Amino acid sequence: MSRIGWERPEDRETPTEDVALRGRLYFFRIIIVIIFAVLLYRVYQIQQTLGQELTAQAQDNQFAILQADAPRGVIFDRNGQPLAVNLPSFNVTITPAFLPDDEDERRAVYERLSLLTGVPVTNTVAQQSLIAEANPELVQTYSRLAQIYGASVEETLDNANIVEKLPDSIEAIVQENSFAQYIPAIIATNVPITRAYQIEQESIFLPGVRVIPEPLRYYPNGEYTAHIIGYMGPIPNQNWIDVLGYEIDDRVGWSGLESSMELELAGQKGLRQIEQDWTGREVRQIGLAQEPVAGLNLHLTLDLDLQIIAAEILRQAMEAREAFPDRDQITGEESVIEVRQAAAVAMNPQTGEILALVSFPTFDSNRFQTEVPVDYYLGLARNEYAPLVNHAISSEYPPGSTFKLVPAAGALQEGLVTPSRLLRAPGQITIPNRYAPNDPGRAQTFVCWVLSSPKGEHGYMNVTSGLANSCDIYFYKISGGFAQDGEFVEGLGVEGIYKYGTQFGFGQVQGVELPLEADGNLPPDRGWKARVFGEPWSTGDDYNLGIGQGFMTSSPMQVAQMAAVIGNGGFLYKPTIIHHMTDEEGNVVMVDANSQVVARARPGPNGETIITDADGNPLTDPTINIVFDENGAPVYQPVVLNALDVDRDYIEIIQDAMQLVNTRIDEEQFYTGATYTEWLDKFGITTAGKTGTSEFCDQIAIDKGWCSFDDILQRRVLPTHSWYVGYAPADNPEIVVAVFLYHGGEGSQWAAPVACNIMAAYFEVGQYGPPPQAAEGEFVPPVQQACPSYPFNPQLPPNLLERAKTEGTILPLTEQTIFDLLSP
Repeated sequence: MSRIGWERPEDRETPTEDVALRGRLYFFRIIIVIIFAVLLYRVYQIQQTLGQELTAQAQDNQFAILQADAPRGVIFDRNGQPLAVNLPSFNVTITPAFLPDDEDERRAVYERLSLLTGVPVTNTVAQQSLIAEANPELVQTYSRLAQIYGASVEETLDNANIVEKLPDSIEAIVQENSFAQYIPAIIATNVPITRAYQIEQESIFLPGVRVIPEPLRYYPNGEYTAHIIGYMGPIPNQNWIDVLGYEIDDRVGWSGLESSMELELAGQKGLRQIEQDWTGREVRQIGLAQEPVAGLNLHLTLDLDLQIIAAEILRQAMEAREAFPDRDQITGEESVIEVRQAAAVAMNPQTGEILALVSFPTFDSNRFQTEVPVDYYLGLARNEYAPLVNHAISSEYPPGSTFKLVPAAGALQEGLVTPSRLLRAPGQITIPNRYAPNDPGRAQTFVCWVLSSPKGEHGYMNVTSGLANSCDIYFYKISGGFAQDGEFVEGLGVEGIYKYGTQFGFGQVQGVELPLEADGNLPPDRGWKARVFGEPWSTGDDYNLGIGQGFMTSSPMQVAQMAAVIGNGGFLYKPTIIHHMTDEEGNVVMVDANSQVVARARPGPNGETIITDADGNPLTDPTINIVFDENGAPVYQPVVLNALDVDRDYIEIIQDAMQLVNTRIDEEQFYTGATYTEWLDKFGITTAGKTGTSEFCDQIAIDKGWCSFDDILQRRVLPTHSWYVGYAPADNPEIVVAVFLYHGGEGSQWAAPVACNIMAAYFEVGQYGPPPQAAEGEFVPPVQQACPSYPFNPQLPPNLLERAKTEGTILPLTEQTIFDLLSP
């Protein structure tokens, strides 16, 4: 019988205690207690100290606010013709997380999608085949360089023009976007709508494939309105996201009205709050969504038909000028002229509304629809004639003799000359140096353009004949003063020219809604030259300033504004390209300086104007002046920037002189504007204007060697710009036109006929009018040509307006067409 379990305790053997083991147990117990204490403290810290913060983070992860893009505002011309519209576009995408896990099934999705979109499944074999066919030494060298710098071998070989990199394949796009499994990766963009519907219908059998609509900005008239409307591009910097609330994939205006009116056009994004799971997929919507507010529509003062015709006339003038060589008067040697830059501005002189604004060279704004094409953009940016710049408002040139209207008005008003006073106008005058009056070697000689003509001088001139003949000597004297040969004239000086020049709008930004408007340069006082160049002002600087040369520069729009001030009787109106803005319901909208809507207006049933605030509440504010005509169309309210401080009688004298400029009495007696051009008198339209031929020597002229020095005449021989500015009808002008041709030569020969034809197109006379109608069998009289001139007569292509509004590109002229333009 076993005794196990029955022994007394004192009979058992007592085991020996392990002290080391007990110490280790105590140590582990202490460690466990410390760990639990830390965990308890961490739990307390999370619940009590960080609880609110972590709760907020959890809610941020659980809930999200999604933005819905607002429809961008549409841009129209003054007659309702579209200039910028939104077209439906469709992108085919793949969301990597929703693709089948099975490799064969995934491959089948790729292959079907490749058939539908034309995007290859993979380019690996084809790319390697191209690499194998290339120069092996170059491939090895550049492949090694790519490995050293951690660059893509394919991209490196493509950038080195060794092996063309094939377009991304479906597999490559999915792999590139695999880090964001639940974000759709774009496989194909701008897919035709029929194909988009087909893919959407098949998407039930193509896991992960979706068709996402994305509006594209389309410019129907492309190159004809590129500088006015502009184009769009990606977000320029982080401030657009942080300050203005844009998203990283938004597109914003980069130039033109798309840029300057971005906030008005963009509208307000819609918002909705959703609950999402840990993968980022939407579970449900929280509350009601805030619908997006469409951007405002812009209704411009621009006349699209006139814009297209003016662009075509100016383009043909540039081509004809290049085909018409210059001939040296002494040697008879002929030289080819390069004319690659030009501008034309047509405005309503009674309101400041811009009717046409042409700038060459131009570009195709539709090339920027989905991306900024690097090669195309760099080609434009590196072009020395700056196609991306709106030369009509942003470039500055010496205005030449067109500027003579300013010293004429100033000298009359200041009483320096009377309207009838005659001043002697030889072909040249010599002014002694004020610091060395007895040193003929330091004297300055100033010549008139007539010196090189058979006449050699103008004789005696008053202000009217001085303007009509564009006599430089007359304007030297009234601008800088003259005291020789018993004749004394106190000149306006730089301060006087500045005083009246600013009243005409020179030397200042006038506030047109387009970006980068140039202020030009009009020196304010005699100290300006010392401050800028460290040299003293001289009488010769006054002389040059009086004929629009020297330090004087202006934009073509400023020159047009100058003539408008004379034509309308002395008022400088704010130039505008925007007639009014409307919301999606057709209300006329007014915004404040921060682009926030402050008022909406619409015509009432009884002809009254109903004005509300941004929220639709009735508004009675006497400062808001919105008027509708009898047809319910808003009437533009002009803004006066300045009033000319010149007596009305003197303004009328200048008006008469400008009308005389375009007058041809007979074959022997005519004035500068009528030298080569027959104006619109036979159509009952009187015109008034001023020609200009300004010397220049800018960086382009220096680089091309156009600036030289004549050793015989001992003076510089400089290239010239071609200018003309004028308005019609002369007694009550409806349109003012300024034309500029860079390196175009004589203004009366090249710029004047362009302006005349633009005026004829505006009034729809001659070849620009409707074709004559006659019953069957009746004689159809030939169309009487408007503005015949030598050597340039524009010929509009057939269906020009229809083609321009559909194709939007300016087609190059053929050699035969250019020859026809130069035919008498």
